[in-house]
Amino acid sequence: MRLKNLSPIEKHSTILLLVAALFNGVVQSLGQTQDIIARKALHAQDWQLMLMTMIWPISNFLSIWWGRIFEKSSHKSRYFLLAGIVGRLSLVYAIWIVSMNEYMVLLGLLFSANSLLIPAQNSIYQKNIDASRRAKVFGYTLSLGMLISIAVTFVAGRMLDIHEQSFRWILVGTGFCGFISCAVLSMIRIQDPIGIKDTAKVSMRTQLLDPIKRTLTLLKENKPFAAFERSFSIYGMGFIMMQPIIPIYLVDKLHLSYTNNFLAKGILSQVGMLLLSPMIGKIHDRMHPFKFISRSFAILMVFPLLFVASSLWAGDGIIPVVIVFVAYFIFGIAMAAVNVSWNMSSIYFAGKEDAGMYQSVHVTMTGIRGLIAPILGFTLLRVFNITAVFIVAAGFLAWASIISYSDYKRIKKVPDILL
Repeated sequence: MRLKNLSPIEKHSTILLLVAALFNGVVQSLGQTQDIIARKALHAQDWQLMLMTMIWPISNFLSIWWGRIFEKSSHKSRYFLLAGIVGRLSLVYAIWIVSMNEYMVLLGLLFSANSLLIPAQNSIYQKNIDASRRAKVFGYTLSLGMLISIAVTFVAGRMLDIHEQSFRWILVGTGFCGFISCAVLSMIRIQDPIGIKDTAKVSMRTQLLDPIKRTLTLLKENKPFAAFERSFSIYGMGFIMMQPIIPIYLVDKLHLSYTNNFLAKGILSQVGMLLLSPMIGKIHDRMHPFKFISRSFAILMVFPLLFVASSLWAGDGIIPVVIVFVAYFIFGIAMAAVNVSWNMSSIYFAGKEDAGMYQSVHVTMTGIRGLIAPILGFTLLRVFNITAVFIVAAGFLAWASIISYSDYKRIKKVPDILL
């Protein structure tokens, strides 16, 4: 990416976004390995893994309120700092952590802050970066974050295999790096038009209900965006229902060490995002979102199917492990595309409206499916077995791919069919 081709505002914003991504890569590493730490170091029970999986999406419910506050604020930088202090520096408490419940509280704070940071960053991309290169710039920041995440994940795996209790210091380091990332983002001045500040007092009831009403109105009036959210909700059911089950499979069935667990979940799973994100971002800029996610979900469907193949393999030899490693390599390629779409597509559907609010709705919808999917995965595990979880997950991903492609074909035939 040539910075000299960017305007001064784009150049300044891009440099700071890349610096923030450098430190945020450490936080991304924790996102890939938190469940393995929970299972191996804190001996989390199956139901605790289910609840831990629900923390991220449930925290995302806050996003529509954060998005509304952020949209109305004329001092946006303060919210990046707030997220850094509450959601990132709070990880310093890990020095004293002794139970899985304390660990879940820290993760709750971390993900609650993310529900503000995600729509806030979308506003930066929409207001400060030209539409023709938004996803490409995002792809570079994603790749840089993945590079750091992969390196940190490898080192963390080796540290934990040598001394398991070092997970506390890993969390502390993650907290400090996460705060620096937020502080850097706070230095970006979002190019909002200067308007008249609304000084009218609004009741607490209105403040609580207005974002919900606006969300429902937005989904009702912007039918293409509603269709996009429907497809992502179907995909999310398949994706999220696997999350509490995967650490059980990797730790209890395959008996992988920290290094091998992190190699699969934290390194191979991110290789695709590291190497392909800029190119995939460029493709996303040129392709309709429905066609793009249809292909992404189809590739991702291979991931749970390979887990099924691994679980059916006779014996506990090296072959099931190799199959899982291949599954995570394919997962990384698919998630590179899903990640770009997850973060950038709401800007497409927002048009000239504030993309921050659209992304807030998108993040909040994650919370809705996050209430259901982990329970479904846990129930299938108890009633049937691990294989059943992955089969049903693959079915959801196939459904999401087919329905997204159907939306694309209808729009291509009749452009205003969803309007």
